[in-house]
Amino acid sequence: MTRLLFISQLGEPGRSYDPAIWCRAPGGDDETRWFEACLEATGLRHRIAYTGLHACRGEALPEDVAAIDAVVIGGSFASVADRHPWQRAIAAWLPRWRATGRPLFGICGGHQLVSDTYGGAVGRIAAGPEIGTLPLTLTAAGRGHYLMQGFEDGDRFHFGNFDQVERAPAGATVLAVRPTMAHAALDHGGGWITTQFHPESTADIMASGWLQTRPDWMPRYHPLARCHLMIRNFLTGSGAVAA
Repeated sequence: MTRLLFISQLGEPGRSYDPAIWCRAPGGDDETRWFEACLEATGLRHRIAYTGLHACRGEALPEDVAAIDAVVIGGSFASVADRHPWQRAIAAWLPRWRATGRPLFGICGGHQLVSDTYGGAVGRIAAGPEIGTLPLTLTAAGRGHYLMQGFEDGDRFHFGNFDQVERAPAGATVLAVRPTMAHAALDHGGGWITTQFHPESTADIMASGWLQTRPDWMPRYHPLARCHLMIRNFLTGSGAVAA
């Protein structure tokens, strides 16, 4: 069994967001449950010993990194510029995980936090926020990468971000871009992959995030049949789960 840790940094319930907006989602506003549902959809859940951890709610990151085989860091309502205590805690823990040589997948805010921690730069998108189910363009490196197996130029993924990685960390390889986003997906080496978009999420969960603040953005999200297969690609391609 692959021991997989999902680190939620969604935000603080009642402060970052109103939990009621996800009253119909599996587990309510529990992002760790959403990711577990994604694992079920990939067909790999029965091969994974899954742990969900709410860093944004004050839960401590594990001391025993040897007891973990793979890590996924979720997205966040917070900007990396906020430097919340739980963001600083994750950033301080990342070098310990990096030293294990084991894989990591960072999503949206996780993409930005990893990039920021390792020398990249994160800033506001000059053209305005990327909101909705939007097409992606693969780079030459991306087309041959295990993460993108089964995907092609123009395939759509869920976005919901005001910030982006403006400068990638040294040595990172760009796998995908958008017209206003030069680093939509990165391979950081050593089995570390990050994406600005949400391959793990659903249109309903993404749209509900704007229910109270920007309900006019909700129709920009559309159901996707295959985006979760990118999570499967990560797990098998990185060696976290045997193909």
